[in-house]
Amino acid sequence: MRRECVAVQIAISILLLPLVHGQQAPTSSQQSQQTTAKTPVLFGTNVNLESGSANKGTTLGDATNPEENASTDKPQRRGEWAFAPIPLINPSIGNGGGGAVMYMRHLENDMASPPSTFAVTAFGTDGGSWGAGLGAKLYLHHDRFRILAGGGGGEFNYNFFGVGSDSGESGIDIPLSQRSRGFLVEFKVRVFNHLYLGPRYHLVTNRISLNSGTLNPSDLPIPLPSDLRIQTAALGVRIQRDSSDNPFYPRKGSLVDLTADFFDPAVGAQRNYKSITTSYDKYLSAGAKNVFAIHGSVCGVSDQAPFFDVCQLGSSKDVRGYQMGQFRDDRMLVGQAEYRRELFWRLGVVAFAGAGAVGKTFTQFGDAKPGGGFGARFAIAPKNHMNLRVDFAWGDNSRATYVSLGEAF
Repeated sequence: MRRECVAVQIAISILLLPLVHGQQAPTSSQQSQQTTAKTPVLFGTNVNLESGSANKGTTLGDATNPEENASTDKPQRRGEWAFAPIPLINPSIGNGGGGAVMYMRHLENDMASPPSTFAVTAFGTDGGSWGAGLGAKLYLHHDRFRILAGGGGGEFNYNFFGVGSDSGESGIDIPLSQRSRGFLVEFKVRVFNHLYLGPRYHLVTNRISLNSGTLNPSDLPIPLPSDLRIQTAALGVRIQRDSSDNPFYPRKGSLVDLTADFFDPAVGAQRNYKSITTSYDKYLSAGAKNVFAIHGSVCGVSDQAPFFDVCQLGSSKDVRGYQMGQFRDDRMLVGQAEYRRELFWRLGVVAFAGAGAVGKTFTQFGDAKPGGGFGARFAIAPKNHMNLRVDFAWGDNSRATYVSLGEAF
C-alpha cells in the first residue's frame, strides 16, 4: 500500500498513490546503475488500488460537495477539473516528470451521492522508468453502490534488497527492472449506515530482469528472486466502515478498512497465496484550520507470495522516509500521526512522525524504524479540497521525497 511492490498496480495507483523518491548512501550497485525508488509505491497486487477511503486524498472522489448547500438561485457547476504536473527530480533516479488529470462530478444529478471521478495519468524519467493508466470511481443510487475500475502499466527500475529485516539493514542491493500490466475492478454496496462491503478482482502480469550490463547474474551480492516471470490474480473482498466527512481532506470521523485477496490458479494466478491488510484512520479537528490525523495498519501474507507482494515499509500512508522495499517481509505493523494546518489562499503545511516494523511472523519483528518530516500543500481542486502535496521525510540513515495528489491518509 503500501509498499514498493513492483508489479503493476493499475492506473489508479499510478495517479492516486504517491510518487516516492528515496535517497540513501550509495552502494556499489547504486553507483553502477541509476534506479528508481518511486515507482514501486505504485505497483504490487497486495496494495490497495483504491487505497480505500483510507488514503483519502488519493482515493477517487468521496467528497461531500459544497454545491449541495449552494443557493438554488445561482447556477450550479456540474463538476470540477484537477490538473497536476508532477516534477520528478532526484540524484538517485534522474530527472523526469509526470502529470495527472481528474474530473469530478455528480452523475445524473444524484446530489445524494459523492461526486464520481475519472482520471488519467502518465510519468517518465531519464532513468528509464515510465508508467501510464486510467481509472474511474463511480457513486450510484444515492451512494448505495460504489464501483472502482482501472488499468495501466509501465516499466519500473528499482533496488532489490532481498526479503527480511536483516536484508534491509545490510543496505546491499541489486538493480532490477520490471515490466508490468494489470487491471482491477471492485464493487461495494452499502449494507448498513457507514458500512460498505463487496467483491474485487485484479490481475497483473510481470516480467522482471537484472537491470545492469556489468553485473554477473551468477555472482551477485543478492541472488535474483525466483519470481521473474509471473502472473498474479486474486478474487477478494473489501470491507469499509467510513464515517469521515471528506476523502480528499477529512476533518472528522474515522475509517476502518479491511482488504482480503485470495490468489489462486482458478482465477488466473500462477501461485496460491493470501494477502490481508487492515487499517484504521482517525481525524480530529481543532478549530477551523487545524486537523490531527492518526493512521495504523497491519499487513500479513501467506507463504508463496512473490517478493513484490509481501508487506513493505515506506509508503507515504504508513511510514515515510525510507526507500520502498528495503524493509519487506510477510508481516508488518505501522503507525503514523500527522498535524495539518491551512494557511491562506490555497496553501497549507503538515508535520508528521511514525514508526513501523516488518518480520517473518508477528513474534519475529525486526527493530522498529522511525520516520518523520514536514510538507507543503496546494489545493489544485479547492471545491473538493484536493491537494497537491510535497513531503520531505527522514528515516534511520535514509530520506525520501514524496510528490502526490491528496493527503497521505
